Amino acid sequence: MDNVHIASYESFLNQRLIESLWTRYTPSSSAPSLRIDPLLLNRFPDIETAAAHNFIVDLYQKVLPQLAGVLKQRTVDREFIDAETMRCQHKNQDEEFESDGYQTVIGLKDSTGRIVVGPNENALNKPRKVQIPDFLKGDQITLFGPPDTAKMSINAMNTLHRRMPGESNVVSDLVKRSGQVPRWGADNEDSKTPIMENLLKANQNLTGCYNGTLHYFDEVKQRDYKLRDSGLAIPIKRIPGIALPDGNHLFEGNPLPLHLVDLAFHLFHNRHHPEALVFYVPKLENEEEAAYLKSLLATAEALLTEIDPTYRPGHIKLFIVFENPRAIFRIPEIAEALWPYFVGGSLGWHDYLASTARLFKNDPNYRIPVKADPNIVINHIRESHQILAEGLDPIGGIKIGGMYGVLYEEGNFDSFKVSMVGYIRDVFTQLKRGLDGFWVAHPSFVRIGIAMTQAWREWQSQGNRAPIEELINALILDKEDADDLVSFVFGPDVHGLSRDHPLYQRGVLAADLQTSDVIANHDPDEVRYNVFQALQYFADWLSGNGCVALPAIAKNAHGEDVFVRIMDDLATTERSRWELWAEIQHGRVSRDTFNQILAEELAFIKEDKATPIKRVQVKWSGEAARWYPLAEKILKQLVLDESPVEFASELLLPFTFSFIRDQADPWAAVKKLSPEKYWLN
Repeated sequence: MDNVHIASYESFLNQRLIESLWTRYTPSSSAPSLRIDPLLLNRFPDIETAAAHNFIVDLYQKVLPQLAGVLKQRTVDREFIDAETMRCQHKNQDEEFESDGYQTVIGLKDSTGRIVVGPNENALNKPRKVQIPDFLKGDQITLFGPPDTAKMSINAMNTLHRRMPGESNVVSDLVKRSGQVPRWGADNEDSKTPIMENLLKANQNLTGCYNGTLHYFDEVKQRDYKLRDSGLAIPIKRIPGIALPDGNHLFEGNPLPLHLVDLAFHLFHNRHHPEALVFYVPKLENEEEAAYLKSLLATAEALLTEIDPTYRPGHIKLFIVFENPRAIFRIPEIAEALWPYFVGGSLGWHDYLASTARLFKNDPNYRIPVKADPNIVINHIRESHQILAEGLDPIGGIKIGGMYGVLYEEGNFDSFKVSMVGYIRDVFTQLKRGLDGFWVAHPSFVRIGIAMTQAWREWQSQGNRAPIEELINALILDKEDADDLVSFVFGPDVHGLSRDHPLYQRGVLAADLQTSDVIANHDPDEVRYNVFQALQYFADWLSGNGCVALPAIAKNAHGEDVFVRIMDDLATTERSRWELWAEIQHGRVSRDTFNQILAEELAFIKEDKATPIKRVQVKWSGEAARWYPLAEKILKQLVLDESPVEFASELLLPFTFSFIRDQADPWAAVKKLSPEKYWLN
């Protein structure tokens, strides 16, 4: 038990916790050095098989040295980034943040000559073209959400057939002319609480989608949910990032990598479904980590061929989510390192902004773009879209934008209109920038997204503006607002920085502006909004739900407040906590002010003090009532700790284990095991 395989995993699960789990687990029948939560063995005998266990152990042992190396390098690089950012501050005392002379870590070299953050000095010589399977070609309108339940999975697969009430003929006609089917980002990462029982259930549901057997009968509604005969979405599974350990499968007293376990189970049980072997990979940072990932896949394919001679290698394909400030500068290098597995990339901009805030955490002048800004994609992500397109166009890679998550309230026309205006602006902005698709957070947005994309394609190929104009008028039903949107769509993109501008690389990271034109980061209303959302999200996450549509307000064209919902997952909440942390740590918001707002928002939630524009989504009742006091502690520690954990999941992960969750006081239980980490009383 003293042989630690991957040191960075201890920041999530320390040795005392691992030892407690080890004594509770059952050895695998085929690999005695592998111990597993017996609950999983009993409930998922079709997944937790002896053959699958052998495959996982063999794969892990072969790739462990390389994985341990890249994760150790991450730690070294973090230390370099923090030290250099501090050093830059001494040189920046007489420089304005927005001046050309303001120094940052971008472009600086470590002791080995590596540029840790920034473009590679040596351009790639003839990077290889990607190889896109026929079934993946076309527009990439992607519903993102977890395969938590059979019902949710079936609805996601059938989303092409989900018509909004009163769907306009122009939408129907455009969808039909497109001939496209949506994609479904079946998310086993930020929109799921990583309780292993949930992850394995998601694997079961996805297998049922691939082989066409998934069904669900709703006893309450007396309704049978089945997969449609045609027009099914293409599921693309997103696995966890390489930083997370799996405390449910312990090998030689060590947690296995969660990404490896999730990927291996899926590959092993779906190896004869080529369309099932496409994955989203999040939070990759550079070509060195991409090289590890390629080794993982090549090794997995070699092992599968040994296990099953009928397996035919060559079908695994990867989309990389470029959501890290280091990865965005290394798109060609990452694509080349992953060849022939690489097929395209997307820009997950919530995590992108959160990880950039972590990178600049020691810079008191940096401000993360505020969550209240409705035009983040338009005004602050332009350079990121540009670098994504320029990195992937030469090799024929698929280019996908980010998430639109502003949802409307059913039956509220003003809410619907605000949501649609934002959606139209976001989609056409990304199409202008040469992207092949985008993500949406609700199935009702899929057909509209396909219709907008088809209308854009027809204008580009035929010069016919009419479909776009007709579509906008059908969705908005207000001539003045519709005319403004038409002018926006056919107008130029926002002015951005040229590639040779001194601030261009900072612009790529949305780190070239110090003050938001929407609301100041330290404004009490912005602080209150982040606290209100984060508390609800953490309570919901701890309850077992990884994504939730949280109440919010948006401004309509007349500047009036309108009620909407924002789909939050762990990435959006990481944005909130890093924004709060920076404002407190750099003295723009006092700890007393934060604590006062926190107490007021807790009282608002507990007493459910609803107003026309502020409502509680995660009620202080049922399972959530048990977790709200712990959500308060988690948020306080994340934003008040002078040396905060990089990922909120470093504090959250121990609460996914049943022996912790079942305690009368889960916080006291983890604090007993990790007193040095959970320091709040």
